Amino acid sequence: MSLIPKLRAGLSVVFILTTAGAISVAAQAQAVADNSPTKPISNAVSTSEPKKAEGTNPTTAPSENTVSDKSSEASRDAKNSNALTVTSAPIANAIVATSPETAVPQGTSTEKWQFQLSPYFWLAGLHGTTGTANRTTQVDESFSDIFHSLKFAFMGLVEARKGKLVLLTDLEYVSISDDKATPGPLFASVDAKIKTFIFDPEVGYRFFDDPDKGAFVDVLGGVRVWHISTDLTFTPGILPGTQVEASRNWVDAVAGLRGKAQLSEKVFVTGKVDFGGGGSKFTFQLFGGLGYNVNKKVALVFGYRDLDVNYNKNNFVYDMSQRGPIIGLGFKF
Repeated sequence: MSLIPKLRAGLSVVFILTTAGAISVAAQAQAVADNSPTKPISNAVSTSEPKKAEGTNPTTAPSENTVSDKSSEASRDAKNSNALTVTSAPIANAIVATSPETAVPQGTSTEKWQFQLSPYFWLAGLHGTTGTANRTTQVDESFSDIFHSLKFAFMGLVEARKGKLVLLTDLEYVSISDDKATPGPLFASVDAKIKTFIFDPEVGYRFFDDPDKGAFVDVLGGVRVWHISTDLTFTPGILPGTQVEASRNWVDAVAGLRGKAQLSEKVFVTGKVDFGGGGSKFTFQLFGGLGYNVNKKVALVFGYRDLDVNYNKNNFVYDMSQRGPIIGLGFKF
């Protein structure tokens, strides 16, 4: 199959490295300790002893003076106690405020699952070769003819994310009928009916994330499950007419990258690339798009997607490129 220039997805990701200054807890604690009051209270001892009365016969006057002195002592002790309480309270608060446990709170696992459902319509044509080893046909159905050949289509992407973990599932089912295929002079024409089912579950890790800039990059890995069914009806030419029906299932391992970058509050660019193989000889996918945030929950995406696969095993050929514009809606919840 001839190679056709692909529209490559541009991924604009702004990498910003931030640094944070550390607070010296020990220096602050030492500064607080230096400013704490250390003067002893010595007058309380000297004034707490009442003067002894002269003479041996006690009278009521010394008793009254003793009671008065003790009351004064208690009053002074209470004032000193209050002074210590007032001055020690801010010191304790300062020490608590500069404690490492309170100055740098530990992270809590408050992240919740986030989901996004994105139905889309892919105006993709088919370009390549399909059939069996004995009877193959060239298919060249551009996206401008998609409404003529499309019988049924269902496409959608489901995404779930929690923290750096990303789960993606892309599902596509397309049924088309191409009555313009030309296998050559041996037959007058051929009617090619092709049904394609692709199931693409992937697991990813978000190794770069800048929510303030609306940018991220995910590394992805998963499988691409294929089911291809072809029904080729050849009308008589040099050779008599014949009909060929065949279907195959296979699985390819795939790996790639996905990214997004916010250009403004409303506009963003997004893209994805992956490649792999296993069941087929080789498969790859390119996607690039421009998005518009209608609000915080809904976004529109316009782009171009190219999905190629080359399968030639077990007497079945499906060497095909499926490419064209894509329109989608994203719903976050």
